[in-house]
Amino acid sequence: MFIALISSCSAYRKIPYVKGAESLSREQLEKAATVYEARIMPKDVLSISVTSETPGAAADFNLSFPYKTGVLNPVTSESFASKEEFTYIVDAEGYVNFPILGRVKVGGLTKNDAEALIFSQIYPAYLTEKPFIDIRFLDFSVTVLGEVVKPGIYKSENEQMSIFDALAAAGDMTIYGRRDNVLLMRTAENGELHPIRINLQDPNILLDKNLFYLQQHDKIYVETSRSKANSRSFGVTESAGLSIVSLLVSIASVLTYYSIYRSK
Repeated sequence: MFIALISSCSAYRKIPYVKGAESLSREQLEKAATVYEARIMPKDVLSISVTSETPGAAADFNLSFPYKTGVLNPVTSESFASKEEFTYIVDAEGYVNFPILGRVKVGGLTKNDAEALIFSQIYPAYLTEKPFIDIRFLDFSVTVLGEVVKPGIYKSENEQMSIFDALAAAGDMTIYGRRDNVLLMRTAENGELHPIRINLQDPNILLDKNLFYLQQHDKIYVETSRSKANSRSFGVTESAGLSIVSLLVSIASVLTYYSIYRSK
C-alpha cells in the first residue's frame, strides 16, 4: 500500500502545467508582455479589402465576382445587387496577385506591416485620398494530435492561439499525456519543418512568446507516457506469460497435493 501511495504521488507531480509559475517576477512577466501578431506565411488564405470615403473610388483594387442581382432585401423586400469578394492565397514565395499593383510580397509580414505596404503602393500613386486597407486571416488553424481527448484541427477567430488554448480546444491532455515533452512541429516561411520540444511544466514557457503563442498551421503532438505504454505492453505479452505461469503453478500445486495424499 505504501508503494502504491508513493507511486500515485509521483504520478500526480507529472500532471500540473507550469509548475512554480508564481515564482516568476513581475519584471520578467512585464518584459515578456507583448501583443502577439501572426506573420503571413505561404499558402495562407487572406481577405484583403481596400475602401475609401468616396464610394467606388477604390473599387479597382478589390477583386470581386460579378454583381448578383435579384437578391431581396429582407427588410424592404426590394431587389438589390450584391457581390462576393475573392480571397487571396499566398504563393510559395510569399506573394499575392493584387489588382493594379500586380505581385506584392506579403510573406513574413504582420497584418499591420502588409496593410502599410499596400497603402504606400496605392496612395498617392493611384488615389488622391487615403484608402483604408483591411487584411484578415481566413485559415488561422492548428492541429493537435496524440494523447488529448479530442484530436483535430482547430481554428481561431481572432487570429491568435496559445498552446494552452489549442490544448483546451482539444479537450486537454489525458492523464497519460506527457506534459514535459510536447512536440511542436512548425513550418518556416521557406517551407522547412522545425521540430521543437516543449516542457509545459516549465514556467519559463510563459516568457517565450514564440512558443507560448502558436503560428498558423502549427502541429502539436502529445506523446504517451511511459506508464501507459508499459501497461499496454504488459497487457499483451506479460499478461499472457503470467497466465501460463499461473497455470503451471496451479498444476504443480495439484500434483504436489496428490503426491502427498498418495503417500498417506
